[in-house]
Amino acid sequence: MLTKKFIEKTFPKGKLTLVGGHPAMGKTSFAISLTISLAELNRKCIYFSAELKEQQLVERYKLQIDVEEYNVTAGNIIVDDTSNINTNHIRKSIELYQPDYIIVDYIQLMSSNNQLSDRNTEMQAIVQELKTLASDCKIPIIGLSQLNRCQNDTSCFLNPNNYRELPLDYLEDINLTCIYRGDYFKKYEYDSNGEVMYGKTKFIIYHNNSPEFIYLLFNYGTKGFSMFPSVMYIHGLSSSGASSTAINLRKLLPKYDVLSPDLPIQPQESLTMLKELCELYNPELIIGSSMGGMFAQQLRGYKKILVNPAFHVSKFMRTQLGVHDFLNPRKNGETKYEITLDLCDSYQLIEANQFADITDFDIKNTYALFGTQDTLVHGYDEYIDYYRNAMWFEGEHRLNFEVIKNIVVPLVKIILRL
Repeated sequence: MLTKKFIEKTFPKGKLTLVGGHPAMGKTSFAISLTISLAELNRKCIYFSAELKEQQLVERYKLQIDVEEYNVTAGNIIVDDTSNINTNHIRKSIELYQPDYIIVDYIQLMSSNNQLSDRNTEMQAIVQELKTLASDCKIPIIGLSQLNRCQNDTSCFLNPNNYRELPLDYLEDINLTCIYRGDYFKKYEYDSNGEVMYGKTKFIIYHNNSPEFIYLLFNYGTKGFSMFPSVMYIHGLSSSGASSTAINLRKLLPKYDVLSPDLPIQPQESLTMLKELCELYNPELIIGSSMGGMFAQQLRGYKKILVNPAFHVSKFMRTQLGVHDFLNPRKNGETKYEITLDLCDSYQLIEANQFADITDFDIKNTYALFGTQDTLVHGYDEYIDYYRNAMWFEGEHRLNFEVIKNIVVPLVKIILRL
């Protein structure tokens, strides 16, 4: 299933979004997965299929979900297989059904409301009509689009000027995205063990010519897309997402996308960012070390491992006022940060209510590891007041490869039943 956050981030209200891809790349499969995900979120969608007939689409739906689940969600899925549609037809359907989303599969098979002799001009008119319709009706419109043929060169997918019959100049104020599966071109991605990662798919979102990648997983059996399995690692104070711990987790958990963001210095910004990333990627497990353990503990509804959690990092910070170096590179290029009394107060405020609203799920699915030689933080007693899954290991505060390999990863495999 595609997450609610992914859908809302990628397909905003009142906007036209183009999803590009070569034939057989998976555009229709993605659109079907999107429709199912919307239906499960109780969002109504009209799927305008100019290529497949309704019964063919229904069979494709039933590949991705079982018949019982399809029957439950079918009320939120409206299929219109009228050929050669235009936006006047789509507008009437919107007025009739009042949907939350519109999908057009695909726009090169549409016609303009006005007869135009030149096909390129007509395509540009179709896009403008769809953009206007999305704005008028204040709903997301997702238009699947063919891409221009190119050699098996990944770089062509990093350029948004690749939609068939649609010059980039005519795509202003339109969200541009693209599906890229390397295995389509027999250009496989390999994990750290050298094994092919079949089905790993880049969903590319273009931002001012700068591509953002969100990884999806294509299932060859069901012909469906879902979020790529992920584990999130949250680093400690003075560190970054490029820490050795994150690197080692990627080596030791090759089948997972290890998300390891750089935390902002301000704690509320960090917590907000982490919650948004969790909503976007829905990680199967969160691992937090030291200060990262404090943040991880506050992410309700996810399986978690807290390693030497620093529940009161503000106390340590008050002894370290001044400018400090980051121990690892940061994506924004920053190399230093400053601990001030105001920053310490901000952390103390975050810490004050960190154990609020713990659920039965959290109690059952939160684990903590405490190093017997950790001289920096001592969180066991406070942790055990709220949780029950705790283990001690021979080690210090900072993780090394041996502890990650022999303690952390085996626990990960137990939790995820690998």
